[in-house]
Amino acid sequence: MKLLKLADRTVSLLGIFLFGILTGVSLFSTIYYSTQYNQPPRQIGDLFFVVLAVCGTLLFFMYRASEWIRKGKDPEKWIRILLVLVLSYTLCFCVLWVIGAGCIPVGDQLSVCRAAEGFQNGDYSMLTKDSYEKYLFIHPHQLGLTALIELVFAVFGNGNFRAFEFLNCLGAVLCVYSGYRIAGLLGQDQRSRIYYLFLAAGCFPMFFYVTYVYGEIPSLACSLAAVWMFFEYRKRKKLWGLLLCGLFCALACLIRNNSLILLIAFLCVLLVTGLGKREWRAFAAAAFLFLSMAVFRFALHSVYEQRSGITLNEGAPMILYVAMGLQEGDGAPGWSNGYILHAYWGASDFDGEKASAMAVEDIRASLGKFRGDPSYAGWFFREKFVSQWNDPSYECFTMTQTNGWPRMGVVNSMYYGKLNALMIWFMNQYQSLIFAGVFLWLLYGFFREKDLEDHLLLIFVLGGFFFHMIWEAKGRYILPYFVSMLPMAAIGLSGLSARWAALVGRYRGE
Repeated sequence: MKLLKLADRTVSLLGIFLFGILTGVSLFSTIYYSTQYNQPPRQIGDLFFVVLAVCGTLLFFMYRASEWIRKGKDPEKWIRILLVLVLSYTLCFCVLWVIGAGCIPVGDQLSVCRAAEGFQNGDYSMLTKDSYEKYLFIHPHQLGLTALIELVFAVFGNGNFRAFEFLNCLGAVLCVYSGYRIAGLLGQDQRSRIYYLFLAAGCFPMFFYVTYVYGEIPSLACSLAAVWMFFEYRKRKKLWGLLLCGLFCALACLIRNNSLILLIAFLCVLLVTGLGKREWRAFAAAAFLFLSMAVFRFALHSVYEQRSGITLNEGAPMILYVAMGLQEGDGAPGWSNGYILHAYWGASDFDGEKASAMAVEDIRASLGKFRGDPSYAGWFFREKFVSQWNDPSYECFTMTQTNGWPRMGVVNSMYYGKLNALMIWFMNQYQSLIFAGVFLWLLYGFFREKDLEDHLLLIFVLGGFFFHMIWEAKGRYILPYFVSMLPMAAIGLSGLSARWAALVGRYRGE
């Protein structure tokens, strides 16, 4: 049990430190990105009292609404009604946004779509270096996403990326519903679930990403569903929860490689719990989750190798992303600067060993520069941190701005006009509220006895923080962690409301 207590305290302290910084930074400043890709971000100071006042107002309305529901004749019935309303609103908003925004895939999105179209037509040249783009030859980790898009094309028509966008709308609904179930299993009180639904209804960065023909929404939907199923298994002892957790986690990892951070979080919780409680079933569950991912990945590769008759390339070594993450980028420190293609395609001519050796030397050069100039190192990692975590939009407008059809004025305004400024302003206040809610949740629960699994979402966020401090940086990479914060924030803000109400009640002599 000492091991479990040590793990709990360590994770809690790291979380308090991270969210203390995030809350403080977000209350006093904001990162703004131009809709022009790779433009450097602007950091602008916020009016602390305005942010605090807006957050306080939002919290007051959530509290009043929750009290009205909880003190009604049948609170559970009204919570279910609120759930249906939020899910319906999520679906309608996302579908209307897909129709109105008229976004088309560009860049990496377009490359994956072209590969999927080619596969449907029996053309597997993208898997080789003989093709013009060589996309999957260089990035074979995108094969899972390509398979998903190919499946969509097979069902709805080859090249029908709009169908993928509509499926993203269903994915957003699944994200909201999974988060609701997580909040219920984690918070175990009505107010937390009510608060979560209000917070989820305001998560516009996720809603705007439904037009992004890439792995963000599908992998996030699978990840949150996996967390929900994990809690069903651990808290309610449902074996089917473990089976579905393995399925969803494996799918999330295939669609988006960064989802491996969630798998690692699962394994950490299970292995430490197994050691601390001498629980053999925790070790068996950990083995099952790992093997599920490995089997799915092996099956995916085997199917495409058999279909194409091509042995899959290992692609650009992952260490290249670390080397690039320690260099100055086009937009901010650690962001993409073309290093991957330069090192793997240009300098090494697709020789993985040469590219890896080059990356190692470049990492040593970067670390030497940091050691030789600590002030530069401080600036580098500070800017890399805030450029990713303090952007309230998570690049949702920058990454989805390209359209293939004429847009209505209201949609153009959302991208480039007054509505854009208003939405960014709201996202800014909303982001501060979420960060503060998680910070409060950690403070209130620090000395409370709990299972390590209660910190699963926090471990996932911490893993994302450490990973992206050395890996390639992007604002959109942080979106999954931000959405994962909502259940924790709901419980923290619920706790604050309960304490404030009790304090007011004592003051009034109630």
